[in-house]
Amino acid sequence: MNRHLLSLYLYYGVYFTGLGFMTYAPKYYGAIGLTNAQIGLISAVPAFIAIFVQPLWGMLSDRSAYKKNTIIFGILVAALCAFAAERLSGHYAALLTVLTLLSVFTLHAVPVGSAISLEYTAREGKKFGPIRLTGTVGYQVGILIIGQLLSESLRGLYTVYGAVLLLSALAAFMMPPVRGHQHGEARVSVWALFGDKRIVGMLVLAFLVQTMAQFYLSFFSKYLGELGMSNAVTGLITILSVFLEIPFLLVGDRLYKKLPIFKWMWIGLLLNALRFVGMSYARTPLAMIVTLLPCVFLLASFEFFPAIYLSTAMPKELSGTAQNVYQTVTYGVARIAGAMLGGILADAIGIDGVFFYGGMLLLIVSAATFFPIWRAKR
Repeated sequence: MNRHLLSLYLYYGVYFTGLGFMTYAPKYYGAIGLTNAQIGLISAVPAFIAIFVQPLWGMLSDRSAYKKNTIIFGILVAALCAFAAERLSGHYAALLTVLTLLSVFTLHAVPVGSAISLEYTAREGKKFGPIRLTGTVGYQVGILIIGQLLSESLRGLYTVYGAVLLLSALAAFMMPPVRGHQHGEARVSVWALFGDKRIVGMLVLAFLVQTMAQFYLSFFSKYLGELGMSNAVTGLITILSVFLEIPFLLVGDRLYKKLPIFKWMWIGLLLNALRFVGMSYARTPLAMIVTLLPCVFLLASFEFFPAIYLSTAMPKELSGTAQNVYQTVTYGVARIAGAMLGGILADAIGIDGVFFYGGMLLLIVSAATFFPIWRAKR
């Protein structure tokens, strides 16, 4: 394995380990006395800013001499914000500010990393799935580490996360030198993406599912805490729920070719609707694990397959921009709706109520889109 390919494995493994740590953030916020609405605001404010900033990261990566330069710079700034957050846990306004900056400077870490990986693997005749698999393993390792290391108290969570971000920046430095294809060339407007009806349709479906997924990410660990489950049990449930991602990512590149992108997205829509409804009824660790098994189709249908599609369907000049625009809608706009509005609703009807009604809404959408999607030509 050459050093550039190894660096991609290393980057995904280390960076996603940090994302695994952050699954405990909602529980950490609850432990320091924040309400559901305040937790939702911590998720929603960065997401609102991301609507405007994330496409700029994409354009910047496409116009940079090398795409990885934007990743290195952003993650280094984010690491400083993580270290600062640990000292500001008792000051809500200041904490909100540094966490917003942390989010802004890591917005592009995954989509630009995907753009680099997909272009490099296509050029070298390699598969993207095993590289992304390293991220899944890193994510699970991160959950397990924090669940055991901070089993009694989550104090120190952001300090550990900051250290992992520094290691991620080092891995990004070793990435292959994939050029920004608008560097020194004619500029291509981001609005060119929205002239493609397929892209718009993808964004709409992804937005609906990711709205619920972002609510899940913002409140899941807190929800398990309310059900009386410990940090260690929370970590174990989360690890087992995404275990199916491992075999999927080994064959994901081949599966992508079996069905058109919209049919894969519809399958993900239906299974995740059932998942959220099931979560509203689950009360034991085993029941929760069973209801979370469709998580693999969140990765498959709304992250992995769309990333491949955008890398092949879009011109190279918009490779980084396309990935970031997709991320803006699915993790920016959807996060506002899922985290902020979801937090307000959770205070009114409970977290389980939001899971139930959100899942039912997705079931209605899956029924309404069945015939248009499955009857469409490839």
